[in-house]
Amino acid sequence: MAVPDTTTFTLQNVVTEINPTTDDLADCFADAVAASFDSAYSGSKDRLSNFRNYGAVSLASFSTQTNPTTSGKPCGNSTPTTRYHNGASFLPVVNDVVWNTSAGTGVPSTGGYMLANNTYYMLNSSGVVTLVGSC
Repeated sequence: MAVPDTTTFTLQNVVTEINPTTDDLADCFADAVAASFDSAYSGSKDRLSNFRNYGAVSLASFSTQTNPTTSGKPCGNSTPTTRYHNGASFLPVVNDVVWNTSAGTGVPSTGGYMLANNTYYMLNSSGVVTLVGSC
């Protein structure tokens, strides 16, 4: 269940969703998954209201092929892997974040390129798509 998308939720709603080590707001932020925040409410992540609708945001999955090439068009074949992104489209676009898991954890290696549907994506070390190109 997600934290309610209302102005009347409580710290207990957040604790139930996150299950932090200690039941306080600071630990909820420390244990929260960045991808689970609703961008309409996440703000500076310094108050309870930032958790509004937390956990209701779902990530889109897509199949990629990671390619270690760091220059030129990194098109070729490698082992397919399922990745997840926070964008509204089927495939990621520039500024979307790509993760290894549907929970929004881990980013593909330390940046570099990945392939999907005859398109290559350059990622920075935080998993943010910085470039999209055609193969």
